[in-house]
Amino acid sequence: MSKIRLSVIAAAAITVSLVLPLQAEPKTNNPAKAPTTQPAQPCEEMPCPSTRPAGGDIPAFATNNPFGSSNPLPEAKREKMLWAKSILYEKAPELVVEKWLGPKPPDLKGKIVLIEFWATWCPPCRRSLTLLNELHRKYGKDVIVIGISDETEEAVRKLKEPKIEFYCAVDTQARMKKAIEVRGIPHAIVLEPEDHCVVWEGFPLLKGYELTDKVIAKIIAIAKKKD
Repeated sequence: MSKIRLSVIAAAAITVSLVLPLQAEPKTNNPAKAPTTQPAQPCEEMPCPSTRPAGGDIPAFATNNPFGSSNPLPEAKREKMLWAKSILYEKAPELVVEKWLGPKPPDLKGKIVLIEFWATWCPPCRRSLTLLNELHRKYGKDVIVIGISDETEEAVRKLKEPKIEFYCAVDTQARMKKAIEVRGIPHAIVLEPEDHCVVWEGFPLLKGYELTDKVIAKIIAIAKKKD
């Protein structure tokens, strides 16, 4: 599939400038009180680290930094921010899992595939599960929705809410996740149906670049026109 065709399929994900402002310390007229800093961005608005922090708790992130003050900020570019290696318009790595937690997905040939890397302990991941359920219900005929966690089967099965309705698997070796060098989760990729090249990638809840019903509908429409 030509890059021109892939560019058309990915039209819903055209990038624009994204600048996340730093939070300044509030001014105070009372010299007896030290100025206080604004709260850090909540994890729900940014990706979580790709591996669970030691001790099981998510650290208080530095302003505009999803991984904490000890890690470098993503390089500021005039494009959407990614917490993984970009493989846009490239053939996706092989889908490898240890175990499917439920029905195994049907043959992926000729299907649009949405794969999301996630974890039960990650708040934005749990938020994104609701979106994946909705996309599975609405577009299940055309789109195979798959969630992959590198946690144990036991950990994933303990999650009761939201209930997972799409195809779900575990891979404690995180093979596909490592191939894409995912540093923040949830991270999603959408593959076109012909060659399974990536036509959308990123943090699905990133403001201004959300993976929406509209994006998926447009990818489906363009794929059907080609057929």
